[in-house]
Amino acid sequence: MDEIWFRLSNQIEVLQVRASVVVQHGQQWFSVLISHCRRILHELHDEEFCQQLKEFGLRIILLLQRGWEDLQFKILSLQYSARAFYQQFGNLFSNEVAQREVGFFVVGLVLGCLIGYSIGQNWRNTLRHLHNMKAITCHHYIGIEGVSTIEDAEMPVIQRQNELLIQVKAASVHDVDMKICNGYSRFYRRLLNSGRYRDLPVTLGRDCAGVVVDIGQSVVDFDIGDEVFLAVPSWAPGTMAEYLVVPETQAARRPKLVTFEACASLPYSGCIAWDAIVNRSILREGNAKGKRVLIYGGSTPVGCILTQLIKLWGGFVVSACGPHAIPVSRALGADDVIPLSESDIEKELELREKYDAIFYTGGQPIDANILKRYLANHGSYASTIPESLTSDSFGFVFGNIFAGYVRLQLVIEYLFGMNNYAWKDGSKIKATYLRSIQELVDADQLQTVVDRVFSPLGVDQALNHILDPNSIGSTVIKFH
Repeated sequence: MDEIWFRLSNQIEVLQVRASVVVQHGQQWFSVLISHCRRILHELHDEEFCQQLKEFGLRIILLLQRGWEDLQFKILSLQYSARAFYQQFGNLFSNEVAQREVGFFVVGLVLGCLIGYSIGQNWRNTLRHLHNMKAITCHHYIGIEGVSTIEDAEMPVIQRQNELLIQVKAASVHDVDMKICNGYSRFYRRLLNSGRYRDLPVTLGRDCAGVVVDIGQSVVDFDIGDEVFLAVPSWAPGTMAEYLVVPETQAARRPKLVTFEACASLPYSGCIAWDAIVNRSILREGNAKGKRVLIYGGSTPVGCILTQLIKLWGGFVVSACGPHAIPVSRALGADDVIPLSESDIEKELELREKYDAIFYTGGQPIDANILKRYLANHGSYASTIPESLTSDSFGFVFGNIFAGYVRLQLVIEYLFGMNNYAWKDGSKIKATYLRSIQELVDADQLQTVVDRVFSPLGVDQALNHILDPNSIGSTVIKFH
């Protein structure tokens, strides 16, 4: 509480300084205005009527000047004491009536903030672009059957000063897209987005590579023509469209040593892999040397990146993948490979030493408790598959209660300058991770693995392909 009052007092002192500056500028402007008025009145002094008008004007000007000087004196003499304010606020609770009144005030303030925040989030800009675009959208939460490629999707436009308009060259397909087709993250989509992005149809795609074609007024790190790659959370508007608008903080310059299609395979999987290592395991770039690591699902998009990162940091990597993916896993740096579907995974694990870290990235299902039995003391287990969201099954009553809680938390985070974009899986997507990945790819220390490339009209085949147990690495949709 003391820290909050300290920050509040600092903010009020800043406002007081700014008010003083405004007063000084206002005084200068008002003095100039008075001088002009006096000059005009002096020019009209020859005629009697003008002389009377002059006297009347001078009296008005003198009254305004005295009022302005009084106001300036009161503002400049205003003193604020955080401790005195805190004591005055505490004194409000000295009697029962004051407590009730303060209670109504607090409730009203919270409700007003929530209502104002909701109105701001749902206020739609009436600006419309004259062009349509091609996009891959989910129209019904019924799986792949609800997905189609449309030619007349509304082209997005920049609405905030920090946004980029990107022409998408290629986007990759992920397991989370399959979940979105079945309603995954629809609660947060309605809550965290505005306008047409709050509900169906939903544009699929969690990452892409493309070219910046327009920028907001306050954008400083990018210019028109820059080639970028980026990732977005599961609740945000998707990337499988010809054009996309995102904040500049979500994008990074793409690696130049690989194609747009290869770049599109990196952002989302790379961020998920990087977050799993540095935030949910005991591994770090400086302490991974000699650590034994099991990657269950070593041929998935995330598994391919995890294998390379851990091997680059000096770890001993054991990859569990399908027999067809063994050559790829070894080429990416795996020291040992356990072929799935051809062997008993538990027997294979019993024959080997325990692991300092285990990552489950999908593929052939397995009970997490089985894998955890083979962790060494103080070892870590991390799953990179999309977590289940209880909020998607909330009814009207619990949904509204939870929505109020989330909105209140968003308001508090906004007041303290936090990024509301980092909600749920959004916290795992960071431009710093993207820049690190870009440097590794351009240094030829991280390889891309793209299995198949489809056109937008082949989205059904692309979604079915990522379900194929024989798929290796990423599946990509090429737009331009």
